[in-house]
Amino acid sequence: MRLPALAALAVSLMAAPASAQDAGDTPTIEPMAIEFGESGLAGPGADPLRAELADAQFVAIGEDHGFADAPRLVTAMSVEGASYGFDTYAIEVGPYSTQWLGDVLSDGGTEALAGRLEGIPLAVPFLNMREEAQAAEKFLERGRLWGWDQEFIGSPLIHFAELQEGASDEARALLSELLATEREAFSSGNQGAVFFFAATPEQWAALREAFAADSVKLALVDAMERSAKIYGHYLKGRGLDNNLDRVALIRETFLDAYHTAARREGKPPKVILKGGSTHAGRSTSSMATFDLGSLLEGMAAANAMEVLHIAYLPLAGEQIGVMPSPDGPFAIKQVDAGKLRAALEQAGVDLGPVDAGEGHFVIPMEPVKRALRNKGLQGLDPMTRFTVLGYDYLITTAKGRAATPLAER
Repeated sequence: MRLPALAALAVSLMAAPASAQDAGDTPTIEPMAIEFGESGLAGPGADPLRAELADAQFVAIGEDHGFADAPRLVTAMSVEGASYGFDTYAIEVGPYSTQWLGDVLSDGGTEALAGRLEGIPLAVPFLNMREEAQAAEKFLERGRLWGWDQEFIGSPLIHFAELQEGASDEARALLSELLATEREAFSSGNQGAVFFFAATPEQWAALREAFAADSVKLALVDAMERSAKIYGHYLKGRGLDNNLDRVALIRETFLDAYHTAARREGKPPKVILKGGSTHAGRSTSSMATFDLGSLLEGMAAANAMEVLHIAYLPLAGEQIGVMPSPDGPFAIKQVDAGKLRAALEQAGVDLGPVDAGEGHFVIPMEPVKRALRNKGLQGLDPMTRFTVLGYDYLITTAKGRAATPLAER
């Protein structure tokens, strides 16, 4: 029996070799110059981003951490998105740490936060950089912060002090001892001695017992212990367990904040989110997780809206690295984006303007993935493939600038 014509065509396409499907010329893809900051977006690269905002519920910005200009992009998108109702900035920080950060920034701004981090610069992630803190402070003038990650490995440096307030003498003595040990571990760069790695079941039990009658403080202890268990997977070399449990927490935390805001306001919140690029792109990430960027797609679709995914990834320049060390926790390093550069060149992107210029450029990713086609995509390393498939636009530069620590020690 002969197959119907359409079925026969489908079978023939399935059987065709990749080279036949991927044949064709590759047109040149031209980067578009863009400027961004407290005045919003400017330049030819601003137009396609601005056009996406009317239908968007979420703007998901993925980054490689440690650059000064990614938070400036957040500020610009908040300016452009204000008229469309974007009033929430969701950050890759634990919710309890985010509450602390929001309180400090609201009371005294970035300089107050710099003072609070003196001696404990790794108590919070990312917002311990001046540019990040300034972006959050600016957002708080007209909106709110959500924290959607686990509590950071350095967060006991602030949480122990918070727990001491109003605690019993016995609990305060326990926390003073733990805080002194934690400060020493971070100042000496002894990662194995930090509380989230070194805490014993007996110490967690003692903390829970100390605050058994205080549901708010007990919830903070529980959040810290859950975060410590996630970090523990990493310490034991169980990377997938770490990633799966962390993403489960991220989804739970984000959805809790989202539904709380939706019930209170009677409408879906509009959110600008920034985090590591594995979190903010669509599709299964290079770390084998279905992360927040993919969750946003379904949430927006259910509300007949869209998600704008933007990757901020310089091709050259400097960024700041963070690692506990007796020599100080921050170090400048050179950008290594050779794999991403090679993929863009393979797709026909003209990187001449990027390499020759001082500023930033927008590269639309739809023509990049179509130029690479199946064969080209299959040849990419997992992170580069995820970047190409998971983002609508790439913003890049050859002059990446390292972020500035608020407190060095």
